[in-house]
Amino acid sequence: MRRHGAVEGRRHTLREQIRRRLIQAARRRVQQSIIGEIKRYAELYEQTRRELQKNNAARKQLVILQFFRRLAEEFREDAVSRIREFIRTYTAFYDLLVALSPLGRQRASILFEVERRVFFHRDKTIVRIRDEQLLNLPEDVRNAVIEGIRKAATGKYTPWDVIAEYPQLVYFLQRYILYYQKYPCKAAKWAFKITPVTLHFFRGQSVTYYVMRWIRVEDLRHDPYLSVSRDVDLYFFMQVRKPYWDILNTMTFSNSGSTNPEDVVVVARDDKRQPLVKMPLRRAILQPHHIRRAFAKIVGMPEAYDAVSHCSIYAIPVRYGKAARLYEAGVSRDLIAKRKRRRITEVTWEIGLRG
Repeated sequence: MRRHGAVEGRRHTLREQIRRRLIQAARRRVQQSIIGEIKRYAELYEQTRRELQKNNAARKQLVILQFFRRLAEEFREDAVSRIREFIRTYTAFYDLLVALSPLGRQRASILFEVERRVFFHRDKTIVRIRDEQLLNLPEDVRNAVIEGIRKAATGKYTPWDVIAEYPQLVYFLQRYILYYQKYPCKAAKWAFKITPVTLHFFRGQSVTYYVMRWIRVEDLRHDPYLSVSRDVDLYFFMQVRKPYWDILNTMTFSNSGSTNPEDVVVVARDDKRQPLVKMPLRRAILQPHHIRRAFAKIVGMPEAYDAVSHCSIYAIPVRYGKAARLYEAGVSRDLIAKRKRRRITEVTWEIGLRG
């Protein structure tokens, strides 16, 4: 019971302190409000009356007149100070407008520039070294390597006797053929890598271009606090469910051409698989950052283009079917258009079961 009474006493003391502080705060507010102003005016009036009384001029009319004179003087000083502050503020605002006026006349001028560089010296250096190695080979060896790359790109295997005679062919097949590349720049397609040297040796050959890129699933996931301004392909939304440490590599059809630097290749397609970003082939192989930036756009994160990786532009030689080869050989159109009948159909006709 004694402990309970002590607790109640401390509570009463705390409530009393809070009540006093609230009363003091209320009194300060009242003093700063209209009532406070009225009290100040009353004190000013009383002070004026006492001063006039000392000078033997305590008549009521003189007191009121002197009081209003002092009041007008205070208002005048307050008004002058407010006007000065107003003029000072608007003068500073006018100086700011004058300083910013050249920006309004030159809207295209750059206010500031944030420099962010992405270097591709390593990839370009590797490609240049491999091209130099291919060019520095003896002529017979270089021709054998080029022919081996051409056969591999068409899905044909090089005989072992040729590989035994030219062992350098294995090295260059592992560097220029997509099927032999390392993951993630690998796909189950027979295609050769477009470089300045291969572009020279395969110039004029009808090919189909493909562009290959890859990105980590962790970098593919969108920030929940940022919105996407462009529709993203459903394929990329489905890949987000993969583990965060996994890698997504995508190979997209680019265009068809004749292995010419002026060929136009599509490096990015929208959610409807329509061409979104196009560029000449020479720019795609010499300036790979354009492909990375385009791929970052189609996944909905243009700001993350430094997280995207680019393998290369690959090309698959056009494979002609049997009919196309017959047309090129000059065979009669009637023979080409005639369908090859099945063996069962021919047998049933011969034994009289049909017809």
